[in-house]
Amino acid sequence: MDDNLKTRLLEKLNQIDITKLANFNVVIMPDFFVDHFLTMNSFEEEFSRIQDICNQGGGNVPGIPQKIHHGGNAANTALALARLGIKSHLICRTDDFGLHLLQFFLGKSGVDLSGVKTDGKLAITTAMEFGEKHINVLVGDTGSVSDFTFESLDENDLQTVSNSDIACVVNWTLNERGTELAKDVFEFAKKQNIKTFFDAGDPSHRKQDIPELTKNVLSNGNLDMLGLNENELLHYSGAITPNNDEDVINAAISFKKKIHARVDLHTASFACTISGKYTVIPTIQLSRIYRVTGAGDTWNAGNLFAELLGFSDDERLLFANTVAGCYISSFEPIHPNLGRIVSFLNETK
Repeated sequence: MDDNLKTRLLEKLNQIDITKLANFNVVIMPDFFVDHFLTMNSFEEEFSRIQDICNQGGGNVPGIPQKIHHGGNAANTALALARLGIKSHLICRTDDFGLHLLQFFLGKSGVDLSGVKTDGKLAITTAMEFGEKHINVLVGDTGSVSDFTFESLDENDLQTVSNSDIACVVNWTLNERGTELAKDVFEFAKKQNIKTFFDAGDPSHRKQDIPELTKNVLSNGNLDMLGLNENELLHYSGAITPNNDEDVINAAISFKKKIHARVDLHTASFACTISGKYTVIPTIQLSRIYRVTGAGDTWNAGNLFAELLGFSDDERLLFANTVAGCYISSFEPIHPNLGRIVSFLNETK
């Protein structure tokens, strides 16, 4: 890690008046999921056991650690921002049980849930994480996430967007109306001079919809910031499979020339931001990683926090890397507060 950059970031963090952070408002939509995590050994080993049970006509597969947790890109990002002290507002559709869960998981941390509608269906994801690398396979029921549109917003929601500093639309990949939602929300937000942020999620099962997404959202001047990982970048840019990090960065630079928005790229080994210039910061080396699910949402929260506070590009990337690194290396899946981030950064070499 660059010691000068680390020192500069720590000085900036220590100067923050945490009582004023709640003056910043970020609105995020449209998804909340209940995540059911299964921590498993290698894919081959576990599914050999499952196959044996199937072959005998059914039975139990014991000894698999499991947890129930909040999920969804919007819900995760809103919670991570709230834990950092920002006033975050979640807009989504679920059912009455979903709202109770949101109040338990997010409400007590200060996330505004007034935009949650309960006339829909709860979305659920089973996340199977395999082996030491925590490779995750997600099996989901998208519930009411799949058809959330601009027309789903009421007057209170529109006022919330109008009063925000940044309006975010995420998880396009699981919303069949996601292109329409992002286009309309960003058009409305820019009329109010609000910054806009988009993260589509993994588009691999919607390749046929990427041209429309690119035309109406990614290349639209109403989008200010695009968050993505290297897999998503390759789908959008049409680049060949990279051989190294330099290939990924070059693909991102080429892709940026086609769109208006700033590109904020996060990978397992580095983070990069590209506007008129590009800045690359390595990720933090961690001795232990407990999860990868939610890492991108947590990185986005750190990135948005630093954007709100006017950090320089390298400070912003290091801060986002630190927030994500702190989260995935924590035994409990609890998003860090600002004090924990400062401690973690001080402990990091």
